[in-house]
Amino acid sequence: MRIKSKVQIGVIGDSKIRSKSQYELSYEIGQEIAKSDSILICGGRGGVMEAVCKGVYDSSGISVGILPTDDSDPDVNDYLTIRIPTLLNFARNTIVALASDGIIACGGGAGTLSEMAFAWIYHKPLVCLTSVPGWSQEIGARGSLDYRTNNVEILTAKTGKNAVRKILKAISLTK
Repeated sequence: MRIKSKVQIGVIGDSKIRSKSQYELSYEIGQEIAKSDSILICGGRGGVMEAVCKGVYDSSGISVGILPTDDSDPDVNDYLTIRIPTLLNFARNTIVALASDGIIACGGGAGTLSEMAFAWIYHKPLVCLTSVPGWSQEIGARGSLDYRTNNVEILTAKTGKNAVRKILKAISLTK
């Protein structure tokens, strides 16, 4: 008998919040992940990661941080349920993608772009928030991460609730 596991949703984005609306969107995503009884996967540090973890925490959900350093890192956020230290720095971004059934991107710089690329490479569903400046907006507008054909559609959303609804639907179609 195979035990049904919970859906694991990765959330990626800026390590420093750019605006109040980005914080609110990230927090809302965390709440919606917890309400859906899914598990949050993230990088475990500040910015979008901390806001989404707080949303999960306040809604009694489970969050997992794939840390770039060890557990003594002062930038690890306080709202994580589970901390996985890797000492891999940015190389841990591939683990975030692999550990997730689907990914939601909220803004982001180069680190976020690499996580989006790993999601694309590993054929993980990807929802890009287009209401936040950064790579999620750029890739959402492009609709692709690569010129080659890939069976992963880049989905877009403007709200946290819509992003979680879309990623859950996309994940259900891959299972």
